[in-house]
Amino acid sequence: MDEMGHPPDFLHYRLESKPNCPLVLQDLKELSEGLEGRSSNPVALLYDILNHPDADTGQDLPSLLAWKNHPEQHLDHVVLGRGPPGGSWQAMEGDVLTISRGTWMELANLSFREWEESVCDRQLGSRQKRASVKNVARYYHDYVDIKGLRPYFRDSAEVTSVRRVDQLKNGSNENNDRGLWQVTGHIRTAEGLEDFQYLTPNVVLAIGGSDRPNRMNVAGENLPFVVKSLQAMEQLISSQQLNSRSEPVLIVGAGLSAADAIIAAHFHGIPIIHAFRRKATDPSLIFGQLPSNMYPEYHKVYQMMKDNGMTYSGYTPMEQSQVVRIQNDGKVCLQGPECSTRIKVSYVVVLIGSRPSLSFLENKGRDLTVDVTKPISCRNNPLDVDLFTLESTKQPGLYAMGPLVSDNFVRFAQGGALAIARDIHLKSCPFESKEEVSNPPILHVPQESVNYLDCPA
Repeated sequence: MDEMGHPPDFLHYRLESKPNCPLVLQDLKELSEGLEGRSSNPVALLYDILNHPDADTGQDLPSLLAWKNHPEQHLDHVVLGRGPPGGSWQAMEGDVLTISRGTWMELANLSFREWEESVCDRQLGSRQKRASVKNVARYYHDYVDIKGLRPYFRDSAEVTSVRRVDQLKNGSNENNDRGLWQVTGHIRTAEGLEDFQYLTPNVVLAIGGSDRPNRMNVAGENLPFVVKSLQAMEQLISSQQLNSRSEPVLIVGAGLSAADAIIAAHFHGIPIIHAFRRKATDPSLIFGQLPSNMYPEYHKVYQMMKDNGMTYSGYTPMEQSQVVRIQNDGKVCLQGPECSTRIKVSYVVVLIGSRPSLSFLENKGRDLTVDVTKPISCRNNPLDVDLFTLESTKQPGLYAMGPLVSDNFVRFAQGGALAIARDIHLKSCPFESKEEVSNPPILHVPQESVNYLDCPA
């Protein structure tokens, strides 16, 4: 960006050469070349630079994108989700604030700030640039209705199988040069389970990355007093099973979820033992990467971790420590840098990250990752996809976006959607994408020829 927040000159000139061509019809590889930012996916960077100019330097500038609806470009699709629109956001603790600015949580052509001002009480003070999780969840739910997308969404849908088939059952092989996918599962209704099946040349995996909590792989990890979510801990507090008279709660982890658990427990006067594997001064801890003026609550936790329990009563940090065994009697063995310790606790709250589940795919999707010898990891071993289409390099017609391809923020995941949409447009109606067009071509798409699959975590 230049000092006025405009895109780099080379991107400006590339876009200026086709002023009337929709972005979704342009050569995204050419436009993305040379861009740098906080995503490893070039189209995500392109979209982010245009939608949130100069965001990484703290600017909150208006989007450079204009949105126009072309009904003739519609592609038949369906969105399958386990819950209501918003996926995992609907299951998070509502009063927690987002890490990202509220404006970074918005979707195409609906200002989060304007929506929030019209339906919610805005937060004041230094934290007002962030949004509460409950407002974000409500925004995503409202977005579907405001944008007229409700007919495409099927909630309470559980996908049980995504498999390749040779051809359509009616014998037609039209638009089937590269095979079809059969997507099966069931929808939970008031009357019970209703089965569904779709045949489609294209499936988009957008399941997030929080299906399964990471395991410590220690004895006793499955005991009933071991929980693995902030929501589970909040339920223990609200039911008074965990309170200020309880034995200390052991919180394991050094990320933001662990910090949220510490904040919640400290607020209710619950004694805390906090175990984490790194030194409190380790620069790789996320707390040191967050501006203190925007994230005062996390910097408070960071200060508590570095204070070594000298100032904050009821909180005991145990740096460079890890759980080695959990016993039936509530005692937990911890291994520190110099010695081992055994402590009596009320509950163990393990918040060390999570991973997606691809159990509905053949071989549970293990053959789709960058390193097929290791389990899928949104951070270290994502799905192997083409950088400019996000189509699997190993299974044509299978796409992935969001955490599955290491884009863990909403602002970057939308660029993935752009890359996928363009590629599906090209496959459904090939055209010369490099030509400047003032009136985009009309696409004639057979019924149920394209289906998007979205199973939010």
